[in-house]
Amino acid sequence: MVGKLNYLHNRGVLDWVIQRTSAALLAIYTIGMIGFLIANPNLEFETWRNLFSSPLMRVFSLVTLLFLCGHMWVGMWTVITDYLTPLQLGSYAKPIQSLCQIGIISLIIFYAIWGTFVFWSI
Repeated sequence: MVGKLNYLHNRGVLDWVIQRTSAALLAIYTIGMIGFLIANPNLEFETWRNLFSSPLMRVFSLVTLLFLCGHMWVGMWTVITDYLTPLQLGSYAKPIQSLCQIGIISLIIFYAIWGTFVFWSI
């Protein structure tokens, strides 16, 4: 029993770290993109393409995308487990939770693959 409680405790800490770290990275990326857009008011396709053709920007964008996927998973898992409970759904709660989690995982994997393709095909 103690091992299970310890696992749940560590899982919560891990989720918290993933959420906060990914939020910080997403904020840095967003601020950088806004700064780039402000610094280039007459942005043309070639300028945009040059920005994303840089290996450093591609890696930073890919890392940010992966952190976004982690952020999405922790957030959606929290919502599913908080609101799709046996209290609201009765005996259907676990199957509905499982279906929602499978659907969300599928979307996250699709977004990660699609985003990787977009960033590395420029």
